[in-house]
Order: sequence, then C-alpha cells, then structure tokens
Amino acid sequence: MSRDIGIEIGDIMNTFSGEVKEIAERDAQAIAKECVQKLKSTSPKKTGKYASGWTAKKKGNGYVVYNAKRPSLTHLLENGHPKKNQFGAYGMTPAIPHIKPVEEWANEEYERRLKSDISNA
Repeated sequence: MSRDIGIEIGDIMNTFSGEVKEIAERDAQAIAKECVQKLKSTSPKKTGKYASGWTAKKKGNGYVVYNAKRPSLTHLLENGHPKKNQFGAYGMTPAIPHIKPVEEWANEEYERRLKSDISNA
C-alpha cells in the first residue's frame, strides 16, 4: 500500500516539476524580450546601429541578451575607455551605464515574476 502512495507522490512531483519548468521558460523568454526593448531604448544612439543591434537567443536553459551589430562596443560604452584627443592629450571617455541597470532589473523581475506565477499555478 505504501508503495502505491509513493508512486502517486512521485507522479504528482513530476507533473509539478514539468509545470514549473514551463513557467520558468515562459518567464525567462518574456524577460529577455523586455530586456531587448529596454536596451534598445536606453542605449547610446550616435548612429542608431548600436542601439538597434540588441537581440536575445535561447542558450541552454536560459536566454542570452547581446548586441549582434556592434558587440565590441558594449564594454567600451558601459565602462568608458581611454582616448587620445587631437592635441595628443590622453583622457577617458565617460561611461554610459545602460546594460547594468537592465541586468539588475531583469534579475529582480524574473525572481518576482517566477514566484508569483508558481504560486498562482
């Protein structure tokens, strides 16, 4: 008799686990899309090519948000970089933090949304 209860509990746990995975996948995809939109609107727009280059793709169990058009600029714009002006003097370009705030928002929002969606399932 206890074996039957164990099998039932196992089946329930497997079903619940599958539902949680689906919820997590759906929430991760939604957050990734929102990150792309936020980065497109908050990125520097000298020509617009950098800002329009943000995209997301599925990688493993999660999503990666990256700049497909100008990937080498992300670190330089986010953190600033050394420069040399026309007179030979060195200095630094100002940092334009636009990735870190979106990353922090995404982490907090994913956790909040996942907890809410699992409790409502």
